[in-house]
Order: sequence, then C-alpha cells, then structure tokens
Amino acid sequence: MTAIANQFQGFFFSFFLSLILTPVVIYFSQKSGLVALPREDRWHKNPTALFGGIAIFFAFIIPFILNLGTPKITSALLLLGGTAFFLIGLLDDLLEFSPQGKFLAQLVTIVALVGFGLKVNFPGYPVLSIFLSIFWLIGVTNAINILDNMDGLSSGIVMIASFSLALYGNFFGIWPVILPSLILSGACLGFFIYNFKPAKIFMGDCGSLFLGYMLGSLALLSVKDRVINLGANGLHGSSIMNMVLMLAIPVAVLIIPIFDTALVSFTRVQTGRSIAQGGRDHTSHRLVLLGLSEEKTVLTLMLASAFISFLALYMARHSLDGLLAVLSITAIISIFFGVFLTHLNADVYPRGDERERDESKILTAMSLVLNKKQILQVCVDIVLITIAYYSSYLLKFDGVISEYNRGLIAKSLPLVYGIKISCFWALGLYRGQWRFASLDDTFKIIKATLLSSSIIVGALVFFYRFEGYSRVVFFIDSILTFMFIGGVRFLLRMFNEYFIRQAEKKHSIPVLIYGAGDGGDLFLRELRKRRGHDYLPIGFIDDDKAKLGQEIHGVKVIGTGQDLERLICRYGIKVIFVTILTKPFNKFEDLSKTCKKLGVKCIKMRPLVSFDELCQNGERGKKRPTKLVVMKR
Repeated sequence: MTAIANQFQGFFFSFFLSLILTPVVIYFSQKSGLVALPREDRWHKNPTALFGGIAIFFAFIIPFILNLGTPKITSALLLLGGTAFFLIGLLDDLLEFSPQGKFLAQLVTIVALVGFGLKVNFPGYPVLSIFLSIFWLIGVTNAINILDNMDGLSSGIVMIASFSLALYGNFFGIWPVILPSLILSGACLGFFIYNFKPAKIFMGDCGSLFLGYMLGSLALLSVKDRVINLGANGLHGSSIMNMVLMLAIPVAVLIIPIFDTALVSFTRVQTGRSIAQGGRDHTSHRLVLLGLSEEKTVLTLMLASAFISFLALYMARHSLDGLLAVLSITAIISIFFGVFLTHLNADVYPRGDERERDESKILTAMSLVLNKKQILQVCVDIVLITIAYYSSYLLKFDGVISEYNRGLIAKSLPLVYGIKISCFWALGLYRGQWRFASLDDTFKIIKATLLSSSIIVGALVFFYRFEGYSRVVFFIDSILTFMFIGGVRFLLRMFNEYFIRQAEKKHSIPVLIYGAGDGGDLFLRELRKRRGHDYLPIGFIDDDKAKLGQEIHGVKVIGTGQDLERLICRYGIKVIFVTILTKPFNKFEDLSKTCKKLGVKCIKMRPLVSFDELCQNGERGKKRPTKLVVMKR
C-alpha cells in the first residue's frame, strides 16, 4: 500500500504542477505574441497560445527526477529521450523544420536510444527486436503528433493510455513502468483542463513529440519487462505467440492514435496526397462532419480508448485466449468503421484541390484488391469463423483451453472453414452489398449457419466418431457465428443510422409528418438519406388514435389532425409533409388553408400513379404498379 501511495503522490504532484505551469506559459506566450493564428487547414478559429508542451515537459520531469531514487539505465533513457524529443519539437515550433528534416532528427535519436538498450528483446530474434523497437517508437511518436488536431484530443488520449499502462504494470508486476506512467497521466490531466474546447493553449510539437516518445517508450518497456518475466518462468516454448500476446496490450491501449494514423495514411495515399501534409481529414474531423460536436467527438474517442484499454486489461488478467478474441473483434470493427469514414472523402478533400493519383504498381494492386469485395468478405468471414469457434471453447471451458482441446480445434478447424464458407457462398451471402443489409440477409445468415453447423457435426461423426468433441461447443458456435457474421454485415448500416441521428439534431427547420403509415416510413427514411437539407422531424400526426405514442425510426406519433394547431404553436413547426398514400386524403384542402393561416408550408406526397388510376387498374384485373413517392409543392 505504501508503494502505491507513493506512486499516486507522483500523479497528484505532476497534476498540480501542470495546473500551475500551464497558465504561466499561456501568459508569456500571449505577451510574446507566440500564438497560433487560424488557418484553412487547421481546426481552431481564434488565436491561441502556443508552447504548452513546456508545461507538460516540466510537470513530468520534475516529479520524475525527485522520485527517481537510484538512477537506472531505463530511467536515464526515458529522461534523455524525452528531453531530446522535447527539444526537437521546440526547435520545430520555432524554426518550422521540413517534414523530412524532422523525421530524420527523430530517426537518428531513436536509433541511438535503441542502441543504448531501449528495445524489446524477443529471445532468438535480435534483428526483429531492433526493427520492431525502432518502428514502434517512430510510429507512436508521430501518431500522437498528428492526433493533436482538435482541442483536448491528444492530451486526453495520452492521459488515458498512460494511466492504462500504469494499471498494466500494477497487474503484472512491471514496476519500472508504473511511476512514470502515472506522472505522465497527471501532467496530461492538468494540461487537458486548459486544452479542452475552447482551448486556451496548444501543446505544439514540443508537447506532442515528447508525449508520443514517452508513451511509446513506456509501452516498449512494459513489453520488455513482460518478456523477461516470461523468460524467468521458463516460457520460451511458443515465442511467436508470446510476442503477439505481449504486443496486444500496448496496441489496445494506443488503439485510437494507431487507427487515426492508419486512416489518414490510407486515405491520403488513396487520393494521391502526401502523408506528411496537414489537413482536416482525421478521425475527429470526420466525426464532426457526421454531426457530432467537437466536445462530444473528443469525449467519444476518449471513452472508446478507455473502454478498449480496460477491456483488454481485464481479459489479459483472466484469459489470454479471450484477449486475442476480443482484440480480433475490435480490429474488425475498427476496419469497418474506417471504411465507413472513407465514404466522406468527397467532403473532406475539396474538389478544387483534386490531384492526379500516383498510378504506381502498389496503388494499382491496392485498388484491384479493394474492388474484389467478395474476396474481402470471405477473408473477414474466415476471421469471424475462427473467433466464433475459438470463443465457443472459451465459453464452454471457463476461459481455459486445454492442450487436448487445442488439438481438437486444430484438427477440425479446416473442416469448419470449408463447410461454412461453402454454405455461405451457396446461400448467397456474398452477392449483396453490406451497406444495404436487410431482413432478407438475416434469414439467409440463419439458414446458412444452421445448415453449416449441422453438416459440420455430421462430418465429425463420420470421420472421427465425434470422439472428444462437445455438442455444447457447436451449439454455442452456431449462435456466435450468427451474431458475428450478422453483426458485421449490419455494421456499416448501424454507423450510418447513428450518425444520421446525430447530424439531425443540428437541423433547425422543425417539421411534422402527417401519416404514420407506409408512406410516412418511406418518407422519413428517404429524408434521412438525403444530405444538405435542414429539416428536423419533430413527430408524426395520424388520425388513428391507436397509434399515439408509437414510434417510427425513433420519431414518435405525437397527435392527431385535431391537435394540429396546438402542435404547430408548441414546436414552432415550419413545414408539414402529408405522406398518406394508401387511400385518398380528402382533408388536404382544409389542411392547406389551416397551414396557410398559420404561416406553415404544407407539402403533399403522392404516388407516381394517382389513386384513381390505381383503382381503375385494379377493376380491370391488372397488377397494381409499385408505389413511388415524389414531392409536390
């Protein structure tokens, strides 16, 4: 308890130090005219103080030195590396290095630090250890640097990530990581208070490069110490698996900066832009474009970071196999969310700034693979089938898979792949576009899952007499397969629906929809698909009193035609859309007069073919045409 109390003393000391130093830096920056002016490729709109990284740096360095005790090589590397990256960033803020010059300075510094021992040591893989260490430090440092694109985002994410690393160190006895992680978290928390929207100060490169290096090196040290602990316990048998498991927690903790870096790099390469250039094409910018406020965007990304980090830490303590399953699902959701965000490229990149793509062999190959959607769908399904099958054993045997069951999995998994993918293909799961997933796709998935599970059980009985296999496992597997295969097909649609609702909250023209039937349902869905309008659906009105209180796509039936004047006055309605299509609406003239008197527009939706013509066609025994709706003003 005493050790933990001392560590949290470092956290609170750095927090209060950051809380005091940041206003001091703000004051001197403003007095010196060292402020960031608004620019077209930047997000802020007002002049804002710079060099907040100075406050973060000293809020970390002072308590870290005071709590250092006996100097050690790891502590010295943290101090030397942190100071070097702080100075690189400070010089860049003052002199504005070219991207190539800044990268070269970072690379030389990191190579020197790795040469002095700041690297992970995977037994038997010295070259791989050095390469991964350099790549990791460069990647994380620059990921945090480019994540600093919205008020409070970078400092908030680093605060959560470093606190998560402190928990990781506490859970697994990685003591050299705990204190510096807590101190770093406290320094970021103090700065976050001034950096959150509306930001009074920016950290600049001196802050973002320092935070990136510290976070990357602490994650690297946590892996290094974990590998040493495994080696001390004689766990060298499956070094590749150990390597994956040790990297899992740092990757989970840093999921948001890794995702943002991957998204920005991919979309810029895809559109022929330089990866090093600035821009408003980051994850946070796209979320704001989809309808979230800046504050909500930052808090959402912080919440996602905290949830994934703590879930990964929980699984790491209880089941390493479960950890890999959870991270695999997280990776797939992240990929699909990234695909969803790339649909905004036309809005993110100005049309007047179109550049010719670099038609290199790499880009041509990438485009070819991405256009073969069925291949990608099969690859995703293979991963999901593996997770479902593995997870069914984890659930059946309380998170522990014995060597005997691992042998059963290895023997049966190829059979599971072949039968499930064949059934999915035969029943048409790879013919549709996942953006338009519907109830029909759900029925196909149910049929394909039940059929494939039945064939797999029959094949195992035929080939192996079902010796050692559990019927419960295959029952759980069929449920998980349906959940994973069905869930991933509806991901893009769920993302789209959610952000449409968020964007809708900003609309300023309140409207009522008259008719809570098929026509109202079609109109509301079409309205939400169309971007660029400013209509906010307040509710439905319908003359059928039995529908009062019911909802259609989250919009409630709030009254009948008799309540029209009251609802118009109460909600400030500007437009009423009449969407009754299944029968003649004889009240439209009276409704129009009422609306005109109250200064409200009344717009009637009608079938492409008139109701009378439909009736005449019906009397002649002809098939009625499909009803299409158009807007008539």
